[in-house]
Amino acid sequence: MNGTAVIVGGGRVGRHTATQLIDHGYTVTVVERDAEKCETLATQQVGHVVEGDGEDRAILEEAGVADADVVAALTDHTPTNVIVCGLAREIAPEIRTLARVAYDGERDYQHLAAIDDIVYPAAAAADIAADHLLRQK
Repeated sequence: MNGTAVIVGGGRVGRHTATQLIDHGYTVTVVERDAEKCETLATQQVGHVVEGDGEDRAILEEAGVADADVVAALTDHTPTNVIVCGLAREIAPEIRTLARVAYDGERDYQHLAAIDDIVYPAAAAADIAADHLLRQK
């Protein structure tokens, strides 16, 4: 599948997501506010890297949100991810949005119109671990 994605947050989750999307034919732009992380990301073939704050509408526009198919807000700060999805939806009303949440109780953010999908990495990791353990029986 070919598509375009903007990922906000260049940490482990964002970096791995970018790599997987690229492997599936996506064109990816990663937005990261930390200059050192941006330098590291630029050497890791995770797509185009934009240094800046994903909560800044101008940065999201520079990253290409208006023409993207999806924006994934994958920072480790849930309120930032909610804001990013809201701004992305304002810029591109039809864009698909995904927000990472830090705590189990925050999964109820999905009721917000700007968020299409929620990911909770700790629960996903637990599901994978249990699946592996159960298959070993």
